[in-house]
Amino acid sequence: MKAKLTKTAIDDLRAKAIAAGKTIYAWDSELTGFGALATAKGSASYFVEYRIGGRGTPNRRLSVGKHGHITPEQARKKAKAKLGNVADGVDVAQVEKEKKQRLAVGTFREIAERYLIVEDRGNKYWRETRRLFERDICPALGAKPIAAIKKADVSAVIGAARERSHATARNAFAAIRPFFAWAHDQGVIDSNPLVGMRGPEPVKSRDRVLSDDEIAAFWCATKRLGGVFAPVFQLLLLTGQRREEVAAMRWDEVGLEKAVWTIPAERCKNGKPHHLDLSPQVLSILRSLHEERLADRDLVFTTTGLTSVSGFSKIKTRLDEFMEEELARPVKPWRTHDLRRTAASGMAGLGFAPQVVERVLNHVSGAQGGLVGVYQKQRCWRGATTSRS
Repeated sequence: MKAKLTKTAIDDLRAKAIAAGKTIYAWDSELTGFGALATAKGSASYFVEYRIGGRGTPNRRLSVGKHGHITPEQARKKAKAKLGNVADGVDVAQVEKEKKQRLAVGTFREIAERYLIVEDRGNKYWRETRRLFERDICPALGAKPIAAIKKADVSAVIGAARERSHATARNAFAAIRPFFAWAHDQGVIDSNPLVGMRGPEPVKSRDRVLSDDEIAAFWCATKRLGGVFAPVFQLLLLTGQRREEVAAMRWDEVGLEKAVWTIPAERCKNGKPHHLDLSPQVLSILRSLHEERLADRDLVFTTTGLTSVSGFSKIKTRLDEFMEEELARPVKPWRTHDLRRTAASGMAGLGFAPQVVERVLNHVSGAQGGLVGVYQKQRCWRGATTSRS
C-alpha cells in the first residue's frame, strides 16, 4: 500500500489491520523511506526504513512516533530529518539504540531529572511533582539503575509514604506512575514495573463544616492567638481561599482602594490568576495590618520579613484549646482546610448559586467535587427550617 500518509489513510490502515487480524504496512508516496504500520489491535505508528551501505546490506528501521501522539505531518517532518541524517552517512537507528542503552544504565535519579526537565509544564502541579520526587521517591530509588527497579521497590516507596499519610502515598503513586510510562515509551526501560499495580485507594472525601457556635468560638479563639496568625486564620474563613494562598499573600497583590485581591497564577492550584472581591470585614483587617506594615515588607504575613508564616500545626493545637475553652466542651476534630468548606457552606446557606461559590473558591468549572454536596445539604437544611416555620 502506497499513498500520502494522512489521518484518513492511517484510520483506513488501522481498520484493515483489525479486519485482517495482522500487522499491515503502508508507505508514504511523498517521502521515500517514510512509512506507517497498524497492528491487529488497532494501534499505529510511524517509522523510517533505510539502508546503510550498498546493495545486499540489511534494511534498518527506526520508529519516529505513535499515531495519536503525533500527527502524520509531524511524523513526516521527523522522518525527513532522520532520512537527511542517513544521507549524511549516519546510522540513525544505531545512534538511537546506543542512546537508549546509555539511559538504561543510568540511575533512577538521573532519568527522573531528565523527565522532570523535559516534561516540565511550568505549573503548580509540576512543582508539587518535583517536590514528591525529591522528598519521597528519589531518596529511596535514586541510586538504583533504572532498569533494575522492580514493582516491589516502588511498592516499598509507596508504603513508606503511607506511614506519613494516605494522601501522601496516593500523591507519590500519582507522580511516579506517569514517569515509568514515559521511561517505557522512550525506550529507557523494556518493561514498565507499574503495569497492573494498583495505587492507594482514593482519599475519602471530607464533609466537616464548623457549626455556628464553633465559628463563634473559632473567632474568639483567633483573637486570643494574637500576633500574625490571628488575621491569617480569620482571612481563611472570610475569603474561603487555600492556606498557602493566604499565608503567602503579598501587598502588591492587594488593591485596598478597589477592594480586590489578585492571586497570581503561579500560586493558584489550577494555574490561573484569581481576582477576589474583598468584603468590608477583610478590608478592615488588611487596612489595620497595612498601617503597621514595615516599609521594606512585601509579605503581608511574615515573622522574618523574608518568608511567609509557617508552623501551622502548633498554632492549630493552641487554637483548638482556645476553642474548647470558649465552648466549654471538646471540639470535634477539624482541619484548616475545613474553613474553606465552611465558607462555601455559609455562602450556600445564604442562597448563593453553586457557580458563584465555585468562582469564589477558584474551582475549575465543572470540577465542583464536594461543593455540590455541601450546597445540597445547605438547601435541605434551609428547606427544613422553612417547613418548620
